Amino acid sequence: MMKRSDHISKESLLPASFSHPSSPVTVLSDSMVDDNGKRKRNGGILESMHRWLARNGKLSVMVLACLTLSVFLIPPLKVLLRHERHTTRKQNQTKQLLSEVPPCDKSPWKQNEDLRGKCPGDLKPFATATTITECASTCCQNDDCISWQFRSDTGCLQGKDVRLGMEKDGVAAWCSDHPPQRWQGQYLIPHKSIAQNAQTIMTKEEIRSNGCSEQTWNPNEQIGQCFGLGDVKPKASGSAVECMKACCADEKCGAWQYNKLLGCFYSKGMHGCQGDDGNPVKFEPFVGRRKYMEGRTYVDKKGKPWQQSL
Repeated sequence: MMKRSDHISKESLLPASFSHPSSPVTVLSDSMVDDNGKRKRNGGILESMHRWLARNGKLSVMVLACLTLSVFLIPPLKVLLRHERHTTRKQNQTKQLLSEVPPCDKSPWKQNEDLRGKCPGDLKPFATATTITECASTCCQNDDCISWQFRSDTGCLQGKDVRLGMEKDGVAAWCSDHPPQRWQGQYLIPHKSIAQNAQTIMTKEEIRSNGCSEQTWNPNEQIGQCFGLGDVKPKASGSAVECMKACCADEKCGAWQYNKLLGCFYSKGMHGCQGDDGNPVKFEPFVGRRKYMEGRTYVDKKGKPWQQSL
């Protein structure tokens, strides 16, 4: 026989939130669940995040640090990779061009060098030769031709012997030992390039005053390489501003140029400026050679043998 205390009513089996159909009010208990029961078991969304962060704090910090670093590191890495690909492509193109240079058995080319820089006015066009091979071969066969260069915009250039880079022996004619590059530079004396670009005519004093002030100077006046500036000035090669100020401090200095890799150059004037007409080929290297000349020592101003760095 079941005792009264053992009797279980049907109402006791119903959820606490259950209301009789006839009841006008539904009573919600503290144990009511929502969000599919998750709130009762785990708390709200913020509480869940706090518990997850407490368990995975170090991992969270590492992920956040990686994301932050990627914002600052990925862009410069892309630039470096793009520059490396560009440099590799240029090197491959140069190797291909150099492979087109035939040997000269009659008068061998001077070894381990390339006339890749500009030779201002000392080599003349030789229109008959239209390729590197033809330019080299015709110079080889011609006893009057000692040096030659070729580039797509200038074609074949040929001429007499030249000095290269830091060489101080031999003839007066000279060639740069590095490929054409972009420079910064300016005249501090009256020059036709200033007259062409100036909106008003300036006196000699005004030209120097404007060029020697960081507020009014124009370091991009001459971005193509100019010649006649002498040897590098190491003490003024820290920046374009240093180079300009060093030139301005010298009353005899009338022009300067600066390149981050090559340094500062200045003198009383400069000539043969390459200029910039928008043609990117002007800043591409030449391919060229010169015949080895008996009697020359190929030394620098200190009398030491000088060799081009390729």
